[in-house]
Amino acid sequence: MSDTRLDASLRLVSNGRRREILRGLRRGPTDTATVESLIDRLRDGGGAGTAEADATTEATATAGAVPSRERLSIQLVHTHLPKLSDHGVIDYDRDADEVRYRPDPHVEAVLDGLPAEESRSVPES
Repeated sequence: MSDTRLDASLRLVSNGRRREILRGLRRGPTDTATVESLIDRLRDGGGAGTAEADATTEATATAGAVPSRERLSIQLVHTHLPKLSDHGVIDYDRDADEVRYRPDPHVEAVLDGLPAEESRSVPES
């Protein structure tokens, strides 16, 4: 794996929400999901404690509260799904509200090298 591709893969999975999205798509019965089902997964504990850089989200995660559906939807649609799509690990169809997983060997190698579950009590910086 080239250093450039490794660095890009590490940056992509450096965010807990993106890791959880990818893990959910990898483990799911199919390689597709709706944005709503991804939000449900994150709210049901799949993404708790993965605070974003802004102070409001960090304070929410530190307090143990799960961000609202609306906040998660905005984060997914405007930040995480576009980044994953730009990297080529998902196809995101906004019109159909569907996300399809596209395995990438470099990202897979990085994810496989990480612990299966992270401590959810430590907010992401």
